[in-house]
Amino acid sequence: MSVFLNRAEVLFSRRAKLLGLFADILDYPAPRLADKAAECVALIGVAQPEAAALLESFRRFAEETPLGKLQEVYSGFFDLNSICHPYLGYQLFGENYKRSIFLLGLKKAYRSAGFEADPSEIPDRLSIVLRYIAHSKGGEEIDELMSRGLLPALARMTTKPESDGHHHDGAVDIDGDTGIERAKLDDREQRKQLKGQSQGDILMGGFLLAMSEDYVADDVSEKRAHPYHQALEALRLLVDVGLTKKGSGLSAEQERVRTWTREHFNLGDDETIMVSEAPCSDPGCPPVETHLVFWTPAGRHQFKVFKPLAEVVPDDLLGLRA
Repeated sequence: MSVFLNRAEVLFSRRAKLLGLFADILDYPAPRLADKAAECVALIGVAQPEAAALLESFRRFAEETPLGKLQEVYSGFFDLNSICHPYLGYQLFGENYKRSIFLLGLKKAYRSAGFEADPSEIPDRLSIVLRYIAHSKGGEEIDELMSRGLLPALARMTTKPESDGHHHDGAVDIDGDTGIERAKLDDREQRKQLKGQSQGDILMGGFLLAMSEDYVADDVSEKRAHPYHQALEALRLLVDVGLTKKGSGLSAEQERVRTWTREHFNLGDDETIMVSEAPCSDPGCPPVETHLVFWTPAGRHQFKVFKPLAEVVPDDLLGLRA
């Protein structure tokens, strides 16, 4: 078994605990937030060092910041920054009827699983969906929700810059009222937002999931080191490499493309390479494309192959340069 698959197995075995902790970490801040982050870092360990490092940075911020300030930063980042609203349906569809269908599907799934969601919250809130997955017994419907719902939503929240060319250096630079630059607030409507139009299909279990037509993931190089952005990115890394399907199928395809990517770019055996599928609605683009992400001393690199994962061949990587 490869190093990657072994790590994925370790993470998968801890899925319920990890997702329960992330639900607490990404919910409205409560006492012991730093302790929850520390417990999560310990569970991740060497299985996903990049995610562990990101979450450790978040832990330090939570430990050093008073609860009231944490709550201000949280509200600014998630509530006042429309790019990072913590609702899967909003991230996938915008505000249209497809989100309504998605919400109904979630409510039905919650009832069937005996999961009691907070009645004061909308069912697609990120923390609630994470608790539901942690509560569930798994299966194809849960894998589908994670790979076609949770992962694309996290990608949308983490790959768009929160402000143009601005990077926070630490906790003292974070605006507790907004979490983003005040000067950018009036420009939010001018930024590329969800259009409320999407191309979708019915998934297993009745979930209707799709990405809005303006989905892009090219801006990964320009992210601020915001603590909650780091926590979201840590979760995205974990979902991609070890919290979905445990068996063959997609994991085997990912491993195959990772091997070719490692060889093409001369990456070491311990380097983490993310391989995932995402919808594409650009003119002339196939319905699904494959994304490759990895790190070198020069920074983070992301490439697209305009084919589904199962159709990628070694020659598709020949023109890629880091």
